[in-house]
Amino acid sequence: MNPAMNIALKELYTSVKSKRFIVMMAFYFLIFGIAVYSTKDYLIQMGVPAVENNELFMWGVSGYTYMTPFAMLFMINMTIITIIGAVLGAALGADAINREVETGTAKVLLGHPIYRDEVINGKFLGMGILIVIVNLLVYAMIIAVMLIFGIPLDGDSLIRGFLGVAVTILYTLTFLSIGVFFSTLFKKPETSMLAAVGLTIFMTVFYGIVASIIASKLVGPAPSWGTSSYEAWQEARKLWMARLHLINPAHHYVQMVSYIFGGDRFVNYYIPLGDSFTYGFNNLAILLVMLFLPFAFAYVRFMTRDIS
Repeated sequence: MNPAMNIALKELYTSVKSKRFIVMMAFYFLIFGIAVYSTKDYLIQMGVPAVENNELFMWGVSGYTYMTPFAMLFMINMTIITIIGAVLGAALGADAINREVETGTAKVLLGHPIYRDEVINGKFLGMGILIVIVNLLVYAMIIAVMLIFGIPLDGDSLIRGFLGVAVTILYTLTFLSIGVFFSTLFKKPETSMLAAVGLTIFMTVFYGIVASIIASKLVGPAPSWGTSSYEAWQEARKLWMARLHLINPAHHYVQMVSYIFGGDRFVNYYIPLGDSFTYGFNNLAILLVMLFLPFAFAYVRFMTRDIS
């Protein structure tokens, strides 16, 4: 078997047994269970689906969503995953390299006929496989919950949900990449873990608040409410917030999911998937850059680093 795949399988096994993974998943299932329990009656009694305005100011996203029971449950899950999924990805990667260096495992490992690129690629692949498995299980769990409670399912929502899972995997891998980069940047695993998780929590929880404050400062004091000047001020503020959110992976993830489940008010149904892809193409491209760029830096640093 390829050395990188051997390392990936070992990393997958180690990550599943880690306490942080178990705690994170337990916390996720607890939050998701509470959310489902509090909304199940509404989902069961939900009438004809309708296109609704969906404002997610925390991540600088607004738009119209065709709110089927499945779409609503997926959106609930999305708000949880946006934070917990990002923290999970960052935490998995934050000590992937420096823990091995600190314990001397990396030196022993590289004493065998294994190249450095196989080590870092194998570790990222192993944790990536774990992220894929977790997200597919979460998707299956959403479907199972709906079947158990007798909540109606429709084929279009299932297809869009699968695309939403693919985007969720990409989003979580982005923070895994950031975590791996921090693991090569700092010598101490504790330092890289604190920095990676701290940055993740800031970007997914607090960044929207900071962006809103900065945008308001940049456009100046608000004019009198209800005037044309106030509307122009609001548009300018939204424009600055959109610019500030360009560096936030959470914004691009939430925006892409909103496009996938986007609705057309005139026909009261989903917008075509082709339009969803067109609208979200820039978000997808930026998220891919955010995935590959930190890993590229981590790759170069690990390949040139002295691990003695």
